[in-house]
Amino acid sequence: MDKTIKFLVLLTLIINVSCASTSSFNQFYDQHKNDNNVSSFQVPGYLKSILKNSSPEMNSLLKNVKDFKTISFSNCTPEQSEKITNDINQITKNFTDIVRDNKENKKTLVSVKEKGDKIKEIIIHNNTNNDHKILFLKGNFDPNRISDLTNSNELFDIQ
Repeated sequence: MDKTIKFLVLLTLIINVSCASTSSFNQFYDQHKNDNNVSSFQVPGYLKSILKNSSPEMNSLLKNVKDFKTISFSNCTPEQSEKITNDINQITKNFTDIVRDNKENKKTLVSVKEKGDKIKEIIIHNNTNNDHKILFLKGNFDPNRISDLTNSNELFDIQ
């Protein structure tokens, strides 16, 4: 009987862990896009197709992007700011930090999720005083190109 109870407890634990909801940027975006003092933007698939076909340069720029979202929060209370930072840290706990620079009045994070030799997701979070700017990209990105953009600060200029 002891072994049966242990087995059932273990099975229950495994099911709970495997079914637990994971944080994702889409959940974060949907949760906060209607907050006060928020600006948000996402590129829907049809618009991305139109932009890609507008010129070879745009096609080159967007060819590897499957999802693009940005959300900005202004004049956050300290509690809101802490919640946003904690939410982003929860999302990126299974990501690899490329840059994490924490200064008194400015925090910068560039975090990526990799699969094989490609970067699949990028989250850039800049927090200055009471403002947060967050950029999310999903697609197939060359790690060397992302490293070059990070080192030259070009990723920070996107926002």
